[in-house]
Amino acid sequence: MTELPREEAIHTGIPDDFRHLLEQNAYDKVLQLVLGYFTDKGERVISLKDGILLVQDDEKKELKYGLDNLVRIVAATSLADWESVIYSYFNKVNFAENAYRFFFKDFEHARMHIKALIKPEAILGYEFARDLVNRRDFPGTCTVLVFDYNGQFRFLSSDDVKEWQQEEALLFEEAFCNIAQEEVTVHKMEVENGIEIYTFFSGDFSAVKMIELERNADFAHGTYGAVVTIPTKGAAFVSPVVNQQVMKQVEILAPLATQFFEQNPGNITPDIFWYYRGQIQEFIKKPAANGFTSIAMPAGLVQLLASTQ
Repeated sequence: MTELPREEAIHTGIPDDFRHLLEQNAYDKVLQLVLGYFTDKGERVISLKDGILLVQDDEKKELKYGLDNLVRIVAATSLADWESVIYSYFNKVNFAENAYRFFFKDFEHARMHIKALIKPEAILGYEFARDLVNRRDFPGTCTVLVFDYNGQFRFLSSDDVKEWQQEEALLFEEAFCNIAQEEVTVHKMEVENGIEIYTFFSGDFSAVKMIELERNADFAHGTYGAVVTIPTKGAAFVSPVVNQQVMKQVEILAPLATQFFEQNPGNITPDIFWYYRGQIQEFIKKPAANGFTSIAMPAGLVQLLASTQ
């Protein structure tokens, strides 16, 4: 069994973001298998911190890997299958490297693979993310450009896209055009008092489709917009706002958002948002008695509803 290195650069303590998924001893097992993979390949692990792995390959090139999705995958998998899952995961990531070199020199061939994902805003504080091409759509998150190839996503940095010689706004336009073509399973639920809830499920693109709700799901945009949650990249919940029942809609959506955020891969945020004609505002959260949190409507929605009375 591969021993966990104890150099200063290797932080083996489980990151806070993973604690609801694995215990420390299980995380140690994951790291043993991950390090074993790179040892078998003859590559050197330089550092591990906050779930970000820095590896030097046999050509002395440094590669960065985030363990977030891998941890979520193994947490839902039998321990006996962990080694197979981990090796398959990294094999897919590494297979695409040579193709990237070609695509990053040829925009016309690359453009169909350009997409975007929504991530928690906190990732921008990590060293690997400081040069990512990103923008802000949902408060508390960032929308990052990714390259979708061979079933794997690669975050795109400014250095990756420089040879394309395209404005970032155009790259995001390309990304959203491609995302609009992605299939998402949509279901409609009618709950009490005529409230409608739409669920959007897919492998990766449900949340990011909500950035252009009117383009991708205009039926879910009510007279006064929509209440939207994007707990994970593959799940989104939307309720059209057509009257004054907004807080009842929030009451229904909030536990769904929290459950999916805590239990599923690709988590983003459990927060609640209001979408109206391309503008997105966050519902206001405040501490309440007995450790609870109160939620209030954003100012723009309050003003819009008041103008209709």
